[in-house]
Amino acid sequence: MIFLASATFPLLCFGHGGSDNGGMECGILSKGGYAIHLDVYVYGRMGQFKTYCQNIPNTGKMTMVFDLITPDLKSIPLEVKVLDLSTGKPILEVPPKLYSTGVASIDVTFEKTGKYRADITLVKGDGTNPMVFQFPINVGLASFLTSPTAIIIMVFGAVVVGLVVFVLLSRKKKAVPSPIASSKA
Repeated sequence: MIFLASATFPLLCFGHGGSDNGGMECGILSKGGYAIHLDVYVYGRMGQFKTYCQNIPNTGKMTMVFDLITPDLKSIPLEVKVLDLSTGKPILEVPPKLYSTGVASIDVTFEKTGKYRADITLVKGDGTNPMVFQFPINVGLASFLTSPTAIIIMVFGAVVVGLVVFVLLSRKKKAVPSPIASSKA
């Protein structure tokens, strides 16, 4: 049982959008001494949600949360655009705004599967040479490790390994003479 549970552990690690790391490391971009982290919250039934950073399993309404890791970002207006990369057109545009709390929470609806990009532009001073953070987002594009094929392969592999271990352990028990049988002889 423990082995079967541990065989599915890699799937659990991919709950945060397919990242090997999960958590803060999976959606951080650093540039020019600034760092921003992205989480995308996908809402399920009864208010439950899961977070992802790049690979979102389905379409629909969700919330992107940008954590402004560098404290200086709280005093710089940020512009947010989400682009559909298949058309090059924005599906969401938020004009420059200060996020003094250090968190930008923005609702977005992804109507169709595909590749998107969230652009966060730092609007500093005169507006020349703007700094743009580009977060790739894949919506509804299954990764191999969460695909039904990968799950079947992992379960099958776990069953085969479990059977091999069971057979080896049962043979080992038969080969060891019982202490009771040897004392009667």
